[in-house]
Amino acid sequence: MAGGAIKKHHTIKIGDHYYPRPNRRWGSCAEELLHHTSRYYHYTEAFLRNLTGDREFVLAGYRAEDLSEPQRRLMAAILSLPPGPETGEDCKRVVAAVCDGRDDAGEDLTERYRELLHVVPLDDGTAPTHDFHEPSPPLDLPPVEPFLAVLERLQMPVAVHGHIVELSIRQLARHLDSPRPQVRMNLQNALLWLHEAGYRLRDHPGLSHEEARVLTGGRGDAGN
Repeated sequence: MAGGAIKKHHTIKIGDHYYPRPNRRWGSCAEELLHHTSRYYHYTEAFLRNLTGDREFVLAGYRAEDLSEPQRRLMAAILSLPPGPETGEDCKRVVAAVCDGRDDAGEDLTERYRELLHVVPLDDGTAPTHDFHEPSPPLDLPPVEPFLAVLERLQMPVAVHGHIVELSIRQLARHLDSPRPQVRMNLQNALLWLHEAGYRLRDHPGLSHEEARVLTGGRGDAGN
């Protein structure tokens, strides 16, 4: 990335620091990588595997809470761009640096994102908040439909109400790690569309088709 003057950005605030707001296509993966790594990290791990094509990548041992401040600024800069092979690989480099106990992630990576490392909030009258998601209205085809179609083929229960999608995160992660490349690609693309539209995944371990029907008001669910 070319250098330049410090620019104003749409920001999030963590502690006393401002960071560029993650691109919405990262969905809940942004929070897992930047702010708090939870027990559901397997989903983010599978998401990054599919972005980069690295089936051996593991997120075990990584905690976003262990990011040094320079690493957190760098991770936020990477996540402010759309997910893709390059940004996925750059996330992996920061993850590796944290797991190795280092405080940086390489001068070349820092230089690439230099103009995004120091941000100030846009003066638009809106106070920055610790919020990783911005909902947007669906287009002609509801963005959730491709996701539901994939889960129906996988016979996976899911309940959608508003912009909340309830399902088993662990089961979703297993499907993202499917040995069938077409399944991984279709599910990854559907998730990117879902993230971009502002839908949020909520973990519901052991969700059954019957429970999903109840949660959606008896309208049925994606897997049945």
